[in-house]
Amino acid sequence: MKYLVFILLISGGISFRLNSQTADRPGEVQGFLVDSISKKPVGFATVSLFRTNQLADGTLTDSLGQFTLKKLSTGSYRITLSAVGYRSLQTPTLVIDSFNPVLNLGTLVLSPDVRTLQTVTVRGKKPLIEQRADGIVFNVESLPPIAGSSAADMLRRVPLLNVDADGGLSIRGSSQIRVFIDGKPSDLYASSVADALKSIGGDNIVKVEVITQPSARYEAEGTDGVVNIITRKARNNATNGNLSGIIGNRTENGMADFQHKSEKWLLKADGFYQLYWNRNGAVLERETNDFRIVQKSETRQTGRYFFGGTNILYSLDSNNTLSVGYRLRSTPNRTKTITNNYFTGNEALSPGFQRNLDVPLGNDGSTFSVGYTGNSKDKKKEFSLLAMSFRFKGTNRYDLTQTGADQPDYRENFDSKTENRDFTLQADYAQAFNEHLKWENGAKLTRKNLRSDSRFGIYNLDNQAYANDPTRSNAFAYQNSVYALYSSFNLKIKKWQFIAGARYEKTTLNASFKNTALKLPAFDNLVPNLLISRTLTTKSMLKLGYTLKLVRPYFSYLNPTVNNSDSLTIQFGNPYLRPELTRRYQLSYSRNATQLFTDIALFYNHNRNSIEGIRTARPDGVFENTWQNIGRNRRLGLSATLSWKPSSKLSVGATFTTQYVWLESRALHIANRGLMREFVPTITYKLPRGFSVYFYGFFDAKNIRLQGTRTGWKYYSLTFSKQAKNERFTMSLRLDTILSPFTFITEETVSDSFYQTQTFRVQNQHMRLTFSYKLGKKEIKGPRVRQADTSD
Repeated sequence: MKYLVFILLISGGISFRLNSQTADRPGEVQGFLVDSISKKPVGFATVSLFRTNQLADGTLTDSLGQFTLKKLSTGSYRITLSAVGYRSLQTPTLVIDSFNPVLNLGTLVLSPDVRTLQTVTVRGKKPLIEQRADGIVFNVESLPPIAGSSAADMLRRVPLLNVDADGGLSIRGSSQIRVFIDGKPSDLYASSVADALKSIGGDNIVKVEVITQPSARYEAEGTDGVVNIITRKARNNATNGNLSGIIGNRTENGMADFQHKSEKWLLKADGFYQLYWNRNGAVLERETNDFRIVQKSETRQTGRYFFGGTNILYSLDSNNTLSVGYRLRSTPNRTKTITNNYFTGNEALSPGFQRNLDVPLGNDGSTFSVGYTGNSKDKKKEFSLLAMSFRFKGTNRYDLTQTGADQPDYRENFDSKTENRDFTLQADYAQAFNEHLKWENGAKLTRKNLRSDSRFGIYNLDNQAYANDPTRSNAFAYQNSVYALYSSFNLKIKKWQFIAGARYEKTTLNASFKNTALKLPAFDNLVPNLLISRTLTTKSMLKLGYTLKLVRPYFSYLNPTVNNSDSLTIQFGNPYLRPELTRRYQLSYSRNATQLFTDIALFYNHNRNSIEGIRTARPDGVFENTWQNIGRNRRLGLSATLSWKPSSKLSVGATFTTQYVWLESRALHIANRGLMREFVPTITYKLPRGFSVYFYGFFDAKNIRLQGTRTGWKYYSLTFSKQAKNERFTMSLRLDTILSPFTFITEETVSDSFYQTQTFRVQNQHMRLTFSYKLGKKEIKGPRVRQADTSD
């Protein structure tokens, strides 16, 4: 309990009343505008605020007729409302003072003008990309919709982001990306980022924030970049939702979501269900000083995903909100593999034995969260508190049968149960002293408890029953507690902006293997970060950043349970692994013109204790695989991104990343180096009558590893979409790698005692017919703002 003191100190230190009122705080006027005859909202009407017959402020109503004027000083005002085809309306005198700072005018009525007017079309350009010192904001709403799209599909259209075929994200050569959904970690939705992105419908996304220089507010682990997905929220009393589905040659799924707003309550719920099936293969060739082995495998995999949950938000007032959420997930699958092994005899391959492996997996988890967000009346102070509890139960089994002409039949089974209980408590406080200085600080506690119990059974042919193998069966328990404090300052001085901070994280570890305690040392990390930004013109910025990041080892890297389901590979973890530490330097230049956005970044990463997979050959040719902190990993890279919108119909984007990699292990006397490249192009074109076409590609070259290389991926997708006139129904045809049924990936592993190549045949071709339908009232759209086209 003593470790919670720092959380209580933070909470107690900021226990001020966020809704405290001062006499000079800004006022606010809000209202709702409707047609006098149809009673329908009047969208995008002009709202003009006058003070002593002079225009003081103004805005437009949104698509539901609502408007708000903020930051008003005390005094007397009157408002004029006007729209094409209507008579203007002027309100009586309105008085804002310290006792009545917020005026709600309720429903206002505009009467149609009986005069016949010519049709007037008002067009504006909403900025597709908004530039920030630490990244960009991408307005997804500006793009044509794709039926049945997920968050992963929408992120493929966002500059600076690279998304591979499996939904994995990378930014400027790093895959250590943290994803948030409406400011909450993606862990709420799924155990992996790729799975979490499947559960968010693309139709619900309003914008995406891409942070290339995360501040100390974000975790030190795995945070070379941050992606925050902002979803649509109801602003008036209504019920809205979406239905979508996919029918394809490798998958079928359905997704539904809805949200209901009633006064101070907002209820959101969603569900996603998917069936999938794959057919893959692999060929392994291994040569040692004594013999050569060839292994050929054919794999069939079937499975399903289910994600679903609800979230309830209650607004205590306009500045304070409570939230409660609960989510479920289930991802069972089954993999069946037939493996044939061959040995060399007289320079010819002769059959050895065949293995049949049946691997059913079951993964079930649930997450419960409670949160609070409060703002002061002047919006200069914000406090948030989030608590999450996560439970996971997984089963990992296999049944193995081995037969061979010259060998006796052999059978064994494996049964492992894993339980994971995580708890997170986080408090954040931010204060803007003025428009030039902002201060953020907070604390976080994360505790992970993992338990794994494994049993191996050997089949006795005489008794025709399985007998437990006590030498291999074991139990592994692991507890990881992280206590974190951070503080960060954001300072603007004319054209300069400085974001500087530090995060302290203390990690304590406890583990036991086969009921024997393992002595694992605790460790402390102080993680500084600094970002210096210089505005060169109204469109361009130059940035220099430095940070220290760490990556803690995964559970599979730590678990010492020995797995030898593969006859040629024995795999086990190393519970004594320490986290990787990487120093990251970035220099970037970005320019955001009306039609063209460009970003060029030069980066250098230096890691002295990289976690590397080590393969050691035994005299019988079998590999032993484990992990050790023995590597040095240095990367010097260049990343260039452009997003070009020459017209309202055409959008073209591309990201090219190249990096030279040095990998070295002095302990093993191994070194490897080489050039890695990655290219991601995108094209979107709007056709007449609601049609559009979209292309996405992901192409990377050779991947450098400590003991070898891996060839790159070749993935591309072509999508044709049709949106109905009422913008409710959308249908799409999506074709993934349509010209090649399979993608072949080759891994090459080299050492002084062996040489190995393994070629994977991955079923990457996918044809999908998708649809989506919007339920309830039409979505709320804000007025489009014309983007200024100022010259340098």
